[in-house]
Amino acid sequence: MPAEEWREIWEMANSHSPYRRFPLDRQRLVRHWNEVSKDYDSESMSLIDERIFGLLKDMSALPDGGAALDIGCGTGSLTSMIAAGCSRVLGLDISPGMLSVARERCSGLSQVDLLCQSWEEFSPDRRYDLVFSSFCPAVDDLASVMRMDAMSDGVCCIVSLGGSSGDRLAFDIWEELGHPGISMEGFDPIFPYRILKEMDRRPSLRRFDVREETEISAEGMVRHLVRYFSLFHEVDARVERVIAENVRGKSDGGRFTLREDRTVSVLKWTPD
Repeated sequence: MPAEEWREIWEMANSHSPYRRFPLDRQRLVRHWNEVSKDYDSESMSLIDERIFGLLKDMSALPDGGAALDIGCGTGSLTSMIAAGCSRVLGLDISPGMLSVARERCSGLSQVDLLCQSWEEFSPDRRYDLVFSSFCPAVDDLASVMRMDAMSDGVCCIVSLGGSSGDRLAFDIWEELGHPGISMEGFDPIFPYRILKEMDRRPSLRRFDVREETEISAEGMVRHLVRYFSLFHEVDARVERVIAENVRGKSDGGRFTLREDRTVSVLKWTPD
């Protein structure tokens, strides 16, 4: 199938993303990720980052003494791992809260610079041996892929959840609120993989599965979902009521078991 047809299919999948369904407000976006930064790092995320880093090594994606750009670097977990073999790493993120954690993590790494700026506004002063992005919602279309491609003198990599939805509860709530059909399918790297293959960029794709089961209080789950929904729009009394009713309906004795099956994907390609 030609690249243009894959692009149209990808855009159709993206049209179901909540990031596309609702106009994102810059202040709300920053506020959300600042709040998330307080508890973003966890044992499970650390294990996932270690597996991602292992795949980057296996795929020969890490520059030996070169420069790397980490788009949406978050708390800097992978930034610090990548920096070990680099002469320079620039971590880019829109959230001061995330970057505050990253600065502490990378404080002993003189080769790491961190910049508070959105991906859309970023204009590089050089090309990089590795242009990398992990779980960054802003990298979700062909324009972003081509921007990464143009900034690289070596390889590019995107890490995403491969279109898996994790727990279904949030999507059930979206439907009850009058927004059926919302999905994260557009983040599946199979779409850029197919396009890049048609463009002779020699893409490679590796995946691993993650199954998580966490027991939390029903009140804690409601707070978690309120924070998630507040990323896309203001959470009013109706939205809170729908969230609380759905959580109570799936709770047992005031406890909620969150089960998430995810597929983490690492897409690598070589720019032209």
